[in-house]
Amino acid sequence: MSMVETPPAHIGRTAPARRLEQRQPVHWGAVLRLPYAARLLAATLVSRLPLGMTPVALLMAARANGHGYGAGAALTSLYGLGVAVGQPLLGRLVDRRGQTLMLLGGSILSAAALFVLAAAETANLLIAAIAVVVAGVTAPPSEGALRAMWPALTPTPQHLRAALALDSGCQELVYVAGPLAAAAAASVALPGLAFALAACLGLGGALIVAASAPSRTWRPAPVRCGPLGALHSNGMRWMLLVLTAVGATLGELSVAALTASERHTTEWLAGALPAGVSVGALLGTAAWTALPLPAPLGRQLALGSALFAAAWVPLCLDPPPYAALVLAVPPGMAFGALLTCAYQVVTELAPPGTLVEAYGWLIAAFGLGQALGTAAAGLFAGPWILPVATATLALLLCVPVCQRLALRTETGRSLHPSPERPS
Repeated sequence: MSMVETPPAHIGRTAPARRLEQRQPVHWGAVLRLPYAARLLAATLVSRLPLGMTPVALLMAARANGHGYGAGAALTSLYGLGVAVGQPLLGRLVDRRGQTLMLLGGSILSAAALFVLAAAETANLLIAAIAVVVAGVTAPPSEGALRAMWPALTPTPQHLRAALALDSGCQELVYVAGPLAAAAAASVALPGLAFALAACLGLGGALIVAASAPSRTWRPAPVRCGPLGALHSNGMRWMLLVLTAVGATLGELSVAALTASERHTTEWLAGALPAGVSVGALLGTAAWTALPLPAPLGRQLALGSALFAAAWVPLCLDPPPYAALVLAVPPGMAFGALLTCAYQVVTELAPPGTLVEAYGWLIAAFGLGQALGTAAAGLFAGPWILPVATATLALLLCVPVCQRLALRTETGRSLHPSPERPS
């Protein structure tokens, strides 16, 4: 990346021309044509595939090694807990030390633990549990690292909004392609092959990100928020509660889809409904990016939260299978829009020098919410009213966040802070 910055594109244009340009949406193609954007996005997705592959591989390995579903579920929970703990911690280290060492060190340690699982599988549950925890805690924070680089890679706030939308939409591919890759690898050989493949993909993707010029030259901003880091911001803490409720909603979806498939004696529905939500999320982020939306960020967040809560209501009617599959798409679209707003809110509310840690907390809050939602839905046998309730809770929790954003706007704080550019 050149160390010489070119003048902004709007210099020399009249004020009306600049206002018109700000109302014009930027589409994903324009983002992908930016230097490094496509390469870094693809490498980040590859580095995150182990997050989608490992849970499925653990379940399959546990069954193949003579254990019950309970053992596989326990190992999967340990992995998710490890990721939730490790992402904010590694993110804070990135904010203090830069990206290169943390990406390299985390990817190597996580890959080594996955290779242990590839060799030993789950025959010895203690060894498997230790390897699972290490793989989760040391998973490289490549998602947060990329989002910290987006402000420096994008020339305008409109490009940044489109880049965050593209990023959030593509993340859904991790949880679609990951399980499919794990199942395919385990079907052609022993389940250990899925762990080995996950290790190679995660390590390779993280190395590409770490070796890129934007990552190597990225420098964190000075930290002035004390030991709380990203949690020093009251608005950030409220935003994490919102994301916990959103995660709980999607955690409840898995159980609700399973119970719906049993009620209608349609086994494919258990997997099709979450897939429909994922497809909807990708469509929703694309549609949200295409809209001009001149409204302030707080109003966008409120709108996205309201749509997310309302979109679950029709499923409470327990429609027949094909109708349920169609009705699963709108909640996904609303989720895609809401998540895009959430990324922008985190960029705005995170204290200076804590951006990667803040995205780590975002991942942790969402994962915790999914675990709590799944557990709650299991206790109540997965009624559709639960996703409606937690999505409504997310809407209520976003009110303090919107108030905080409005206060920052009134006091003259920019909703598009100066990016942490490479030095």
